[in-house]
Formats: sequence, structure tokens, C-alpha cells
Amino acid sequence: MNAGSITPEELNEAIQDQRLDRLVCCPIFSNLTKEHLREIAPWIKEIDSEAGQEIINQDVYGDCFYVLISGRASVFRRGDFNEEVVLAQLEPGECIGEMGHFADGRRTASVRITEPSHLLEIKYENLNALFEAAPVLSKNFLDLVTARLRRTNLRFQEVAEKSSLTERSLSSLSKFLDMSEISTLSEGIEGLISRVVITASKVMEADRATLFLLDNYTGELWSKVAEGVEHREIRLPVGQGIAGWVALHGELLNIDDVYTDHRFDQTFDINTGYRTKNILCGPVKNLHGQVIGVIQVINKLTGDFDERDETLFRAFSYQTAIALENFRLYRRLLGNHEQMAILLDVTNSLSQTLDLDSLIIKIVNKISEILEAERSTLFLLDREKAQLWSKVALGSELAEIRIPSSVGIAGHVAQTGQVLNIQDAYQDPRFNPEVDRETGYITRNVLSSPVVNREGEIIGVTQAINRKGGTFEKGDEELLRALSSQIAVALENAKLYKAAIGMKNYLASVQESITNGILTLDDEYIIVTANKAAGKLFQMEPADLEKKDFRQIIGDRNERLMSLLSLVHSQRSARIDYDLDLALPSGEKHSVNVNFVPLIDPNQEHQGLVLVFDDITREKRIKGAMSRYMSKDIVDRLLEDPEQQGLGGIQSQATTMFADIRGFTGIAEGMTAGQTVEFLNEYFGLMAEVIFENHGVLDKYIGDAIMAVFGVPYPQEDDAVRAVRTALQMRSVLAAINARRSSAELDPIRIGIGVCTGDVVSGNIGSEKRMDYTVIGDVVNTASRLEGLTTKYGTDILISESTREAIGKHFTVRPVDLVLFKGKKKPVHVFEVLGQQDTRLSAAEECFCRGLELYRQKDFDEAARLFAEGWQGDLLCRVFLDRCRFLQQNPPSNDWNGVWVSETK
Repeated sequence: MNAGSITPEELNEAIQDQRLDRLVCCPIFSNLTKEHLREIAPWIKEIDSEAGQEIINQDVYGDCFYVLISGRASVFRRGDFNEEVVLAQLEPGECIGEMGHFADGRRTASVRITEPSHLLEIKYENLNALFEAAPVLSKNFLDLVTARLRRTNLRFQEVAEKSSLTERSLSSLSKFLDMSEISTLSEGIEGLISRVVITASKVMEADRATLFLLDNYTGELWSKVAEGVEHREIRLPVGQGIAGWVALHGELLNIDDVYTDHRFDQTFDINTGYRTKNILCGPVKNLHGQVIGVIQVINKLTGDFDERDETLFRAFSYQTAIALENFRLYRRLLGNHEQMAILLDVTNSLSQTLDLDSLIIKIVNKISEILEAERSTLFLLDREKAQLWSKVALGSELAEIRIPSSVGIAGHVAQTGQVLNIQDAYQDPRFNPEVDRETGYITRNVLSSPVVNREGEIIGVTQAINRKGGTFEKGDEELLRALSSQIAVALENAKLYKAAIGMKNYLASVQESITNGILTLDDEYIIVTANKAAGKLFQMEPADLEKKDFRQIIGDRNERLMSLLSLVHSQRSARIDYDLDLALPSGEKHSVNVNFVPLIDPNQEHQGLVLVFDDITREKRIKGAMSRYMSKDIVDRLLEDPEQQGLGGIQSQATTMFADIRGFTGIAEGMTAGQTVEFLNEYFGLMAEVIFENHGVLDKYIGDAIMAVFGVPYPQEDDAVRAVRTALQMRSVLAAINARRSSAELDPIRIGIGVCTGDVVSGNIGSEKRMDYTVIGDVVNTASRLEGLTTKYGTDILISESTREAIGKHFTVRPVDLVLFKGKKKPVHVFEVLGQQDTRLSAAEECFCRGLELYRQKDFDEAARLFAEGWQGDLLCRVFLDRCRFLQQNPPSNDWNGVWVSETK
């Protein structure tokens, strides 16, 4: 049996003990003996659950309950509108769903796992067996259920107490605040304010109360306070004081000590001697959520305002808002009922068309009908040409007529903006009788009004001629002015519609030209519009996407996307998410950047969402492939450089490195295939990390060898330095690997590294569907041969002369040999890297350096003496000692230059 191994029986025993330890940690099993725990363990199942998983569903029948060992869970109920009400947060040791045992398994609430958890599952049907095996467990279970019922009863009593208090408060509210009666509405705004103030004081049990109303035109809060039989108006800016702060932020303030709050203005207290202690102040909002006023109650008669007061206060504020809206509506209806009916008729009529020519005819007919005029005209102002123009019917056609914008009655109105009511047209010098003479028509009286847009600019003139049965009166002037306002809106809408149609067509063209997928959704997640790119992404025609539920389009495998969509929808704030996985119903997967933007109209009303999808699948695929052999910063730079992503190459100087495991074949013979793969994966992973840290490119693995390049695709001045530093760090990593192998009584491994600097061609080689980034050049072959020489010389790191020149004084090196590789014409000076620049040579290494100089001078006897002196501490000395002895017996020719010829390729 191997050292440290255990039998299956021992393993099962350990697992059993571990399970018993977990049971002991749970209150329901805490006082059971170990024998009892062993007896009940077979009926208990252990399960793991991920965050977000619902293990119990409300109103669904189940057959088991759980004990939470680790992690957390949330208990909640879903309401009629699918809203979730959290009931409890469960911690380790608590039971889940045990009450279902007494309700035939029916679940009264849902339970969702909120973080990865480990649970025990116990079937209801096994409980009797568990109780018989461990009688103490039945008491524990009964105690658990009793405690749960006790807590439930206490919560019920709390809810009942709060409900009773709320009922009493609302009863008081109903008794004191019935402000929808006609008698109340007829009292005027002063009476309404007084009634609200008195009622607020009584309902909230406060000493004083104030109701401020918001004046949207001045941006101020105002109120009426009684002074004898009169009322005095008070005003304060929005944002000033506590009431001003509430109006600005729309939030409730409950301040126990107002003198500690910087927003409180002490002026009133100082002038009157009144002492304000606490304030409850809240906004009054209409049905659209807009602040229309502020209520504040001061100095609760007993203590401070609490949360129950806040709840009642909000109900009171809501009722006050209804009363205010009712009052405004009542007064408006009472004073303008007839005029509103007329304008409503005009609005309905004009809203039926947005075509400008048809609209002009409708407006003219309506003016004549409402003012009982024989004829009417609508002139529109052309500022660029300084003309008034209109459309008139000539037979079945519409003809355009134009007059100078400074001529006649209409011209005067257009220039001055005045309403003219001329009782006798022929007595007014501004009247032009030429049209009457040409047509035979007699103009008696004229009523003319400017048409003014929202910006206060005159855009036209309305004109009614000859009121049937008399002249135009003052009321007609007001009515025509009001009609002109409605006409201005209709004209602006017609112009906006025309512009909107043009803009819609323009935006549609732009949208179809955009390569990003664009979807617009309404508040129900229904797709309103989709461009071609979106159709391509979701594999449907854009027209087929529209009017579909977006949630059905993406299916149920995109939880992250739907979570963000719901978040943006609820918070009304934009969000961007990068590299999001999009799983299509077809099974195809895309990586996308998604921009979620709330769709807001000019009135700041929420209209839905805009989703912009940037499909980065191809970019991510390229990045993933490149990241296997390049550091992240190089990959990012390449992706920003499209010219580097295609087939082809560039010529530049780079440093190539080869690293190979010595004698790996022999090492692998002692391992299984699985062990060999595991060893290589660990080795390659550690070495690749070192290469990436030094911004090198991992070109390829060749068996147990690694080829890396420094200086591609972007050359740098320190490429050779980083390559040599990488070699030294790889040697350090190898030392750590060997330390672990030694602990496991395994033989150490050694590697040889060759480094060469020179010109290479680098780039993507292959085809468009399958390409690899690599380098080609003589330096690649030289680096490989240098790595092969490390075995012969007994060294770790050998570099070429070109690399030696490029690294300067950053490292300690020593010359090794002058080698002519097979098939080459020029020998290569070879150097060994000993360490960083502060590394000192050993005595044996110094002997070698001095001996090498004598060797190259053909003084083989003295060289051999030095090599023999360093023979024990330096393998290179051994190599050259043998070579000197050979040359002593076989003297070289006179032209010998110290070159050693390598027979390896």
C-alpha cells in the first residue's frame, strides 16, 4: 500500500463522521447521541443549491423539509400582482418547510437560496421512522414547531395591533377630512387651506399645521394665514427652509429636534417667542407624482412623531392632494364650462387631421361656425418672405393667396400682436376695400386675432368677417383669442408631424445603416422597433420581431440580460454591460456589449427602453485565440490595429527563445500517459505565465519544447533584455518545481534555453478560417541550435553574440565558444548567461574564462592546466579540457581560428 493511502472502509468512516459533525451543529439534532445520529443518518440526504434557486414554491405541495447547513436563504410570499414580500432571512442551522408536515405538504411561502448553500433533505414520510430511532428528535421537532408557531402568533398580534391603530387613524381622517363636498369646495382656497390645517392638527395630534401650495410660475411655496377676518399670504422659495427642502426633493422629513437641523429657519420663533420642537413635513403629490404642495405639522402633543404617524401622515397628504385637485377642477369647471365645451369641440375637430392644407380649411369652418361669422380666414406668417399666406377653395382645388405681412388689418395684427374688433370696416384706414370691389362682397365688421405659439412668436392671424345678426362683442374677442391658442397648437402639431415624418424616415435610414442591433421596447417589454442588425443578431426579420415579447425572443437562458433589463426598467437609469453572453433559442451563442437606455419623452415621462447590441463574438474569438500565446496588453493593441489581424507579415528585429526539457523521453517512460499530460500542463502553464509577464509571444509548443518571441508584433528597445530575463525566471520556476519533485522523491528535471536576436518576418500565416501567429527567420533556427548545445556544454542558458550586444550590461555573461553550425558559412559566438548584472563568477568559472583566452591563442598546455583546475566546479572546463588534450595530440593547422564545427542541424 502506498504511503498516505487509506482503505475504502476508512474513507467511508471519515465521511460518516463528517456528516455526524454537520448534524450536531443543527439545533434540531444538537442533543442526540452519536449512536442516535448514526441510526437516523441513512434517512437524511445532503444536497447543494446555487444562489437564486427556489427550493420551495408558494401554494405548491411538497414531500420534505430542509435543514440549512451553510449559506443563506430568503422566505417570501408573492402577492396578487406578483410582488414579493420578504418574510424572513434564514441562517445556517435553521429548518425550512417543516410546517408542511402538518398541512399535507402545502407550502405557505416560497424559499429562495441567496448564496451557495449546503442543506439536509428529510422526507415527511420518514419522520416517524426517525422519531422511533431517536425519540429525543420528536421532542426537538415539537419544540421547533412550537417556537415557530409562537413567533408567528407574535407577528400576527403585531400586525393586528398596527391594523387596529391604522383603522382608528383612518376613521379619524374620514371624520375630519371630507373635503370633496360641494360646500367645502365653494369656500374658496382660503377655506380649503384652513380646513386642511385644522384637520391635520387634530388627526396628527399636533400643536400647529401649515399647508403650502406650489406656484409653478414663480417657483415659490405660498399659503394663506388668518389674521382676524382677513387672510395674509406668505411666500417662500422652493429649496429654502424645511418646507422648501421637501418641495424640492419630494421626500418626507421627520425631525425630532429642529434646532439641530441646518434647514430650520428660527426667525419665526425668535419674533413670536414660539418654541418649535419637532416637525413632520411631507410633500403633497398629485396622481402623476408631481409635487403640488407641502404639509407640515409642528410639535406633537405627546412626544415625537413616530413611524405610525408617518404612515398616517402619508394617507392624509394623499387625501389632501385629492381635495386640492378636486378644488382646482371644480373652480375651473365652474368658471369656464361653456368655453371649455367649445374649445373641446374645436380640439376634437382639429385633432382629426395633421395635414396642413386640410387643417386650414377645418379651422376656417370652425371659426365661422363658433363666432357665427359669414366668412373666416386663417393666414400663416412667412417671415423669410415677409408675407401672410393662406389656402382658399377655388372650385374643387385649393389655391394659395399671399399678401405683404404689413398690409391691411391682418398685417397690423401680425405686426403688433393686438386683437382688433372693428365695428365698421370702411371707417378703418387699415382696411383694404379692393377685394370687395373685385368680388362685390361687402365687409361690415372684422374680428382679428394673432396666432401665437408656445414660444410667444406670432405664426399667423385668424380673421372672422361679418357676424350674423350684429357685431362682434367682447366675449367674442376672448373666445377668438382662446380659439387662436387651440389653432396654434394644431398648427404646431401639423408642422411637428410633418417634421417628425421626415425625421422618422431619416432616422429609419440611419438606424438601418448602423451595424449595431437596436431594439426599442415598451413598458411591457414588447418590441416596438427593430433594425436590420437586430434582425440579423436574433435570426429574424425586423418586422417579425416587432410586437413580440422580448422575453420570449431570448428565452429563459439569459438570466444576466433579463436581470439588467429589469434593473434599468425599475431604476430608470442607463447602464452598459460588456462581454455579456447571449444564448439564442437556436442554441447559437454570441458575446455582446449591451447599452440599456431608458426611453424618456420631452415631458420626462418613461416610454420604455432602447437596447443597443454590439456583437463582439468574432472579436472575442480572435482575442481568445491570441490570448493563448500573447499577453493581454499585446492582444488589446492588436485588436485596435486591424492591419495586424489579417494574413500577412512584417519584417523587424526580434529575439527568439527555445526552451527544452533535457532527457524528457526517459522521464516520461516512468510516468503513465495521464501523469505525463498532467506534468506537461503544469510545466507549460508556469513557463507561459513567465513569458506573458515579460510581454513575450508564446509561438508554439514542440513536444516538450517551448518557442517564444520578444519584439513582435511591436518591437521595443528592451526585447533582448526581456527575453534573457524570462530565461532566468524560467530557471527559478524550474528550481521550485524540482523542490516539489524532491519532496515526492522524484528525480529533478533540467532544461536548456537558447536565445538569439536578429531579423524575422512575423504575422498571421495560414488561411482566413484558420491562421496562426508565428515568426520565420534564421534566428529561429539559431536559437533552437543554441538550446541543443546546452546539453553538450552542460549549461542552462546560451545566447548568441547579437543577443549579447543587445542586452548590454544588464546581465553577467561569459564567452563559451565559436561555433559553426552545420549548413552555415559563418560561425556564431556563443555566450552563457550566469545571472543578473551583480552576479559574480565562481573560481572555476574564472579559470574557464582565462583558459578560453589561452585556448584561442593555441596555448593548449596552459589552457589545459587552467581547465583542469576548474574541472570539478564547471562542466565547461571538462569539455574544453578534453578538447585541449585532443588538440595536444592532433595539433591544428596554422590557419585554425578556434571555431568548433557542430554536426547537429
